[in-house]
Amino acid sequence: MKILLRYCGLNVRIAWRELVETQLRRLEGLAAIDSAQVTLEWRPEDKRGFRVLTLLEVPGPDVHAEARDHTLRAALLKVVKDLERQIRSRRSRRAERWKTNLRLGWLPGQGSLRRAGCPA
Repeated sequence: MKILLRYCGLNVRIAWRELVETQLRRLEGLAAIDSAQVTLEWRPEDKRGFRVLTLLEVPGPDVHAEARDHTLRAALLKVVKDLERQIRSRRSRRAERWKTNLRLGWLPGQGSLRRAGCPA
């Protein structure tokens, strides 16, 4: 997985990069992540000053999330939790669709009008 990290209003720190990498590695077991674009932003005038934006490039539609909090770590944990929820939701919808097709007797990859065992 390639990670592109952008900083807005923050100085580059190795600790922040390691924190982002460890949190995103947790998601690799759930989905095949090609690359991740992460933006860490700090706005001193905002009440919740830290903002984290993330875009994961995965097979199918990309997954993205955004979170704000008082600390960078808390905002990052919110983002990772939201990404994990989205990936699990997508996986369960795909599994449910598979079960429904099997129950109806449809084979995957064939038209919806063609039933299993029926001649073409």
